[in-house]
Amino acid sequence: MRRTAFLWRFLLAAALCALPRVGAAFEEKSLLTSDGTLHVLRSGAAVDLGVTDAGISPQQTLVEWSSRTQDGTVSVGILPQTVSYSEKHGLDLSYDEQTATLLVLWTEDVSAFSQVRVGVLRDGAWTNSMLLPSAGISRAYNPKMLVTHRVATYLDASDAPVTKTSSILSIVWWEESQYAQARYATLFLDETNYDPSALAIYDLPAVLGTAGDTSYQDIPSGAYLFPSLQADGLSGSVLVSFADLHDQKFKVARVEFPIDWGKPSDASSVNWKRRHIPIVGVTTAGPIARMTPNVADTRDGVRTTIGSGYRPTLSWSDGTSLKFSRLDGADWAPVRSIAIDDQMTYERALALVTGMGERN
Repeated sequence: MRRTAFLWRFLLAAALCALPRVGAAFEEKSLLTSDGTLHVLRSGAAVDLGVTDAGISPQQTLVEWSSRTQDGTVSVGILPQTVSYSEKHGLDLSYDEQTATLLVLWTEDVSAFSQVRVGVLRDGAWTNSMLLPSAGISRAYNPKMLVTHRVATYLDASDAPVTKTSSILSIVWWEESQYAQARYATLFLDETNYDPSALAIYDLPAVLGTAGDTSYQDIPSGAYLFPSLQADGLSGSVLVSFADLHDQKFKVARVEFPIDWGKPSDASSVNWKRRHIPIVGVTTAGPIARMTPNVADTRDGVRTTIGSGYRPTLSWSDGTSLKFSRLDGADWAPVRSIAIDDQMTYERALALVTGMGERN
């Protein structure tokens, strides 16, 4: 049975959003950079964050950033365009040393729809961008981001070869709109005409030539709501795992970018014009992971680890154990588990499963 009507998916989304979030009244994420600077990101209501700025209602929500350098200097600020009554959650932080860029990611719920937002701190100034939905009202889930570096060559005006290392931001998330699908966005952070609001966005099934109606029939929500990103070794490529609900396959795709950029000073250089266009191909494909649970039956969703042979391992916790299964050939292996108790914490079990998945 094919389902493309957004209403049915919205009812499912509303049920998923009702999941209790573990922790305090606000959400917090931290990141340490190589120079010893600690960055802390918090989201929540102003009253819970202790924000008493004039013009901000205690019940309005916002995203607050603070940093502490090695010499004790503290900086605090509210990200622009984040003060509203919309819920902001799913915080993530990343930092690119090459361009000295701090990157912030979150999901913002606005009434009947939600969007992924990207905050960028560069040269002391914040930019807040949103990743537009593919069509009309939509809901976005579980965005992930990753910064990778890829070496490319081009010819200067004298035809001498030049080597350049690009800083590439990749973002993946699940979107419920006209179709239910994983989407991918990218931005070259090191370009001289860098514009953090100009992220290129792609529908992953369409990029792979499998776009069309999608079906949820007999598929648990944990099987598709959590696309993932992982670096492919030192190559600068990115591995994206996602469920393609059009052709009913779980896929691991490899995303890379051209390394021959041609000649920038040549207005007719096709290679230069195509340097930011991703090259995407499937490395692994298997059946939809129907052995995964619905999101409501997990502690914090479903994780994916991709091994050296491009074989994915899925893992999730039901509160008493950590369960996992690996795509083994044409099908998923039987679900196995590690009991969570006084001797085996959730964090330790997760590290064990992640290590196993990366080795295989």
